[in-house]
Amino acid sequence: MKKSVLIVPALFMSMFTYAQGSHSVACTSDDPVLNKKGHAILPKAGDIALGFNAIPALDLVFNSLRYVSIMGNSAPAAANQAGAANAYVQGSNNQIVGKYFLSDKTAIRAKIGYNTLSGSMVNRVQDAEVMYNATLGTAEDIAAASLIRVEDKLKYSKTNIMLTAGYEMRRGYRRLQGVYGAEIGIGGTSARQNVTYGNAFSDVYNVEYTSNFNAFTTLNQNPTSGRTTRNLYTKERGGIRFGVRGFVGIEYFVFSKISVAAEYGWGYSVTTRRGAKSTREVFVNGQNGPSVFQEEVNADNAEKTKGFSVDNNAGNIFSMNNTLGGNTNLSGGAGAIMLIFHF
Repeated sequence: MKKSVLIVPALFMSMFTYAQGSHSVACTSDDPVLNKKGHAILPKAGDIALGFNAIPALDLVFNSLRYVSIMGNSAPAAANQAGAANAYVQGSNNQIVGKYFLSDKTAIRAKIGYNTLSGSMVNRVQDAEVMYNATLGTAEDIAAASLIRVEDKLKYSKTNIMLTAGYEMRRGYRRLQGVYGAEIGIGGTSARQNVTYGNAFSDVYNVEYTSNFNAFTTLNQNPTSGRTTRNLYTKERGGIRFGVRGFVGIEYFVFSKISVAAEYGWGYSVTTRRGAKSTREVFVNGQNGPSVFQEEVNADNAEKTKGFSVDNNAGNIFSMNNTLGGNTNLSGGAGAIMLIFHF
């Protein structure tokens, strides 16, 4: 296992060792930079580049060895358990990065992040209506009815989209290149869930068992008095983000058309978020006896925020807030350590 996890660090070391040991055949800064085999090192007009963030892979390796993260995180308390990565770095994981070189020194770039999650959960609970009817019969009828089950089912879906387009310029000498430019981004998040209960609330018989899908448990719920509610449909908080961002960075070509890059940016964004809405099933036992109905509820208020922020700020346009809690950051940065392949 330890031999396998050392492959990635060894690869990086060999890349840099090779780069230092190789020489470039170029007489002036205007001549193409060539490696010792005569192959061009730097990209040229018409080239396409694809890149990915290397930090997650490296953190996985180092944390599996119980070392401190290369981004400065504390060593994990438990074996093979890493602390959270830097938000700016972590955010780049959810986007595909591509470039097209208009000239040797300029390129247009695009980043696409389209992340979805959907599924369903099923929990079987006792059939309340069958159990009620069995209470009018014998003990054998009750025992048989207690074994009959119905299904509570949850369906959910979540979408997180980020689209970015920009213009990149570069200057430098030989293998080391500086990059700078600007980009514009738009994105959005949405999530919803729908629950179908095998036992609908009743004003005739008790519904003793119901599913709590958030805790993956079955509740012993007996709505006979007062007010009892449960969600049938929920449209979670979501919204749209729009922003512009300037960036600067460096790129070093360790092999022909293969580079390691670092980038950081600063941008202005406008964010709108709608409030969550839900449909509830309600049981009420009031002065006029029990009743069952549905109600629409606005769980919270809409929001609008705007302002400037750097890439590791969660309020940045390029850091998308997850509507189901926690963070799914979609950073606009190319990553603290980025591997880029040109062809």
